[in-house]
Amino acid sequence: MSKTTESPVWEMIEAEKKRDRFIKLVSRIAWSVTLFVLLIFLVFTIRDYIHMQKLFNQGVTSQASVIETVVPFLIILGSLSLVIGILATVGTFLRLRTTSMLEIQQRLANLENMVISEKE
Repeated sequence: MSKTTESPVWEMIEAEKKRDRFIKLVSRIAWSVTLFVLLIFLVFTIRDYIHMQKLFNQGVTSQASVIETVVPFLIILGSLSLVIGILATVGTFLRLRTTSMLEIQQRLANLENMVISEKE
């Protein structure tokens, strides 16, 4: 069962693979930028926390003010973790379905090749 380049089914499969690679590339870039921005935000949060801790040690501010400096970062980190968890779950189910559809397409292409070769 050879893969022929003339078969429109194989061309469709190759087009889907190219789309998948492009989507994966965009996804990797987006996650890299997200993690980079999160890292920068973490650095700013740590810097502010250290500053507020020094003020607390001097008796200028309260412990609640010190804790409030890290709360925005924790909210963003928790939200990002939730989004990643949801996307990973949905992605797992979609990936299983996509794999099944790809197998069906490949089997149909093999069947098409068999029919074409029997006619010749």
